[in-house]
Amino acid sequence: MNNPITKTVYRLMSAYANRDKRYKTNTRIELATYNDYPDAVSNNAKRGIELNNAVNNKCATSVGKIRAQQLANKRNISVDTIKRMYAYLSRAEEFYNENDNKACGTISFLLWGGLAGKRWAASKLKELDLFNE
Repeated sequence: MNNPITKTVYRLMSAYANRDKRYKTNTRIELATYNDYPDAVSNNAKRGIELNNAVNNKCATSVGKIRAQQLANKRNISVDTIKRMYAYLSRAEEFYNENDNKACGTISFLLWGGLAGKRWAASKLKELDLFNE
C-alpha cells in the first residue's frame, strides 16, 4: 500500500464507514425496507416510464428514473427513500397535470409513484411515527 492514490482511497473509505449509519463498531446492521405500497404506485411508475420513453427519455434525473424502476418492479425501499419520496412528491405535485402526458413535471411526478405514492409514503411514515408535515 505504498501507492499514494491507494492510501487516499483507503483513508476515504475508512472515514465513510465510520460515518455511515449502517455501521456500528465495524459491524454492518440491516436497515428495514418495505414494498407494501399499493399497485397504483407501481402502475404510476410504469406509466411514467412509458411516457418518458415516448418523449425520448428527456424527463427526470437519473435518480427519478431509478426510483421508477424500483417502484415498477415492487422492489423494497428504505425508510430514507420513503422520506425522499414524500418530500419530492410534495414539492412536485404542483407541476403535475394529468391532462398533459408530455410535460416533464407530469412524467417526473409519475416516475416517483404519483399521488398514490405520496399518500402511501405519508401513511407509511405515520405508521412508523416518522411523519413530519
